[in-house]
Amino acid sequence: MLDEYIKLLKAIGKGWTFLFLLIMRAPFDIASTIINAMFLQYAFDAVNQGDAAWLAYVCMMFGFASLCLFLYNGVVWSIYAPFAARMEGMLRMKLYNKILSFSYMRVEATTRGEWLTRLNADVEMPFSRAVHLPHAACAIFNIIVSAIILWLINPDVFGWVIAFTAPHIAVSQLLVARAMPGLSKKSLEATAVNTEALAAFITCSDIAALYDGHGYLMKKFELSSKELLKANMRIRARNALNAGIGGPLFGLGGYLTLLLVCSGWIADGHITFGGLTAAFTYRGGVLAGALMLVNCIASIQSSMAGIRRMNDVLSEAEEGQSEL
Repeated sequence: MLDEYIKLLKAIGKGWTFLFLLIMRAPFDIASTIINAMFLQYAFDAVNQGDAAWLAYVCMMFGFASLCLFLYNGVVWSIYAPFAARMEGMLRMKLYNKILSFSYMRVEATTRGEWLTRLNADVEMPFSRAVHLPHAACAIFNIIVSAIILWLINPDVFGWVIAFTAPHIAVSQLLVARAMPGLSKKSLEATAVNTEALAAFITCSDIAALYDGHGYLMKKFELSSKELLKANMRIRARNALNAGIGGPLFGLGGYLTLLLVCSGWIADGHITFGGLTAAFTYRGGVLAGALMLVNCIASIQSSMAGIRRMNDVLSEAEEGQSEL
């Protein structure tokens, strides 16, 4: 899957910069999880011991750590956002220049709506999607480190977390991730047809008025809009089904089960309430990272349809130039 992405980054020539920004972004989620877990653990332990001075110190350190983390995240995103905008512009210009190098017969062989879709919707996929590789890097790092810390805290708690997290990921993969590439491809095809119908309605308005063809053009645009709506609604329906089944069954159900099991451990003195809240936080880090990773995989797979289309155009142009 990522080979097409890497191929596109090589065509732009900024792959190493993109990798560096991914590495800089990766520790944010796990750092936030650790800060929250340590704050909850030490704060509740201080409350149980009645140590107001220690509680004030913990709150002060939590505020300082949160401020540093916020500043770090802001600096990284202030670098990544302009970089992504520049990469999108470079990719659009590179694709546009490749299309200009085609012969007239080759350009006319593809509809105008298809070319516009590749220059707009497809170009936005590698960098402008809300859930993408930067979030996937954070999710992977968050899952690994949170799972290790949770294992060190209590292996039994780790076992209960995995018992609910693994089915949640499996259900999300089956309901969303597997179907997303095909659904995204149909949505892009419907977008191209809809764009072509709109372009025909605008450019052929005078001729349509002369031959009383406005009704025909409007009907064609209406049908293509309905097909685009259906294609997008299939994607929304998959996401809604996953949220309706996975969240209540495995998300909330996992918390309730863990709370029921750990209540006996607290009574027996095997774990403190502060330690339990920290375990809950790390459990949330594992689950949030897993769900984010599933969403990222679905988003990346959805983007693969547009990325492959762009790579096909770029490769075809290069082949045409090599033949000359």
